[in-house]
Amino acid sequence: MLHTYYTWRALADEWHRALAGSLLGDAFSQVRDELVLAFAQPAAEWMVRISTGAFRYVFRVEGYSRARRNVATLFEEAQGRTLCGVRVAERDRVLFFELDDGSWFQCWLYGPHPNVLWVAPDGQVRAAFQRDEAWRGQKAPIPHPAPVVDSFEAFCARWRPDRKTLAQAVAAAFPLFDALLAQETVFRAGVQVPTPGACGETELRRLYDAGRALEKELACPAPRCYQADRWTTHFALIPLAHLAHLPCEMFHTVDAAVRAAVRRGLAVRAFREAYEPLCQALKAAIERARRERQALEAALAAPDRAEQYERWGHLLMAQAPQVPPGAKAVALPDWFGDGTMVRIPLDPTRSAVENAQAYYERARQARQERAALCQRQEEVHRRLPKLEVLLGELEQVDTMAALRAFQQRHARELAALGIGRTGQRQPDAAPAFRRVSLGNGFEAWIGRNARENDALTFRYARKYDLWLHARGVPGSHVILRVPGRNCQPDRKVLERAASLAAYFSKARGSSVVPVVVVPRKYVRKPRGAEPGAVVFEREEVLLVEPRPPEAVQAENS
Repeated sequence: MLHTYYTWRALADEWHRALAGSLLGDAFSQVRDELVLAFAQPAAEWMVRISTGAFRYVFRVEGYSRARRNVATLFEEAQGRTLCGVRVAERDRVLFFELDDGSWFQCWLYGPHPNVLWVAPDGQVRAAFQRDEAWRGQKAPIPHPAPVVDSFEAFCARWRPDRKTLAQAVAAAFPLFDALLAQETVFRAGVQVPTPGACGETELRRLYDAGRALEKELACPAPRCYQADRWTTHFALIPLAHLAHLPCEMFHTVDAAVRAAVRRGLAVRAFREAYEPLCQALKAAIERARRERQALEAALAAPDRAEQYERWGHLLMAQAPQVPPGAKAVALPDWFGDGTMVRIPLDPTRSAVENAQAYYERARQARQERAALCQRQEEVHRRLPKLEVLLGELEQVDTMAALRAFQQRHARELAALGIGRTGQRQPDAAPAFRRVSLGNGFEAWIGRNARENDALTFRYARKYDLWLHARGVPGSHVILRVPGRNCQPDRKVLERAASLAAYFSKARGSSVVPVVVVPRKYVRKPRGAEPGAVVFEREEVLLVEPRPPEAVQAENS
């Protein structure tokens, strides 16, 4: 009910009594999409804050404060004038602040383009808070009063039986009602038909009478805020029977109630902006851990092939003379079992002994892989319960102070997930790129796949870093991180980075590989290109030998 005509009418009445005769001392914006009109009297100062952003509001606070930086001064020619009055348009949600020269500020917060206009006495816009160039010199929009529904016949004429719910039909019949007032009308009327189309004359008359009674009550505000849950506060201009079960705080003035409701809304938005990314990150980490656990269990449930490979190797070694050259498979008696014939696939380009050695190697790799799977499974079994406990604790947090305390207590665990204080992933804690020290503060960062290449080049690399890539072949992006903007690598450091780019490419097997070196600021991604695809200019080409990180670091040390 915060933005209904009834609330604005009551608010305008209170503000007119409190602010009339005040001097408009300042008009500025220091928060995106928020205009502040500062008024002053000899003994008091106030600020009216008006937001046209995603969360729209208008409320008044005592005192005056203005930031020193990043502030835009607005409506300078209106400053110094006296406020004659505050009013709301007849049956429309348009708020007017009228000045002593006949001009006025016209404020509306509904529709796709909410705005505040400074309008001259002749009705032309002198300046606008939003889209100033488009509005300046135009005629200010004229308010459109909502239809008066003061008879049962008028109510029936506006009744929409095709609406999905009774509350929607009531809101259409009483054009100044919002969803909360429409729900209250249905509750007080006691109408329980399933759809608007099922209402007969008796039900319609009960709804009309309940709505008219509400309109009379709204003329005598008794403001309050109902707390539905930790996220939701319902501002109400009068007591609402259908919310009577909720905790309620009452206020002496509409001004105080609106201010409390808006501030709660702002606090909830700030809390959720910090809380929800953190909660989502933990839930995503838990889901990843559960999928990983499931995949590991499935992999470990598969037959262990190591023993089979080793047995095949033994049989080939023991019966090598019986294996014909160039065969793709051979059947041999199982000397280590019951003697039944065992069919063993072969590489026809290898001898029996070489095939046996290959199977020994495959057995060794299979054992290593299984041991690694077991180790990962143990790690997941340790990590998952900790994450679940962490999420359970976070879900009990409901204040910003408690959230900050939670982040401080679990800073190490959150950092391990790459989550910072706001719940957002921190750039340096995100993808664990291969990193190779090249000496003197220089470091090579190496992408491991196409998406990581994109992130490395366009998210984490600085404009003055150097970008390297093997010329003409697929490979990793390599970023040579320099210690500072004015630090340039010497030839040895540059060649070490280039040898890494050559090694992590499809040209690894070549003796010499051409590698492109380009300042990062000259690398860009074409629109619609696949991950990892780039274009560049101003490149230098180095011919280097591909070398693995171990060799590069050994040389560096």
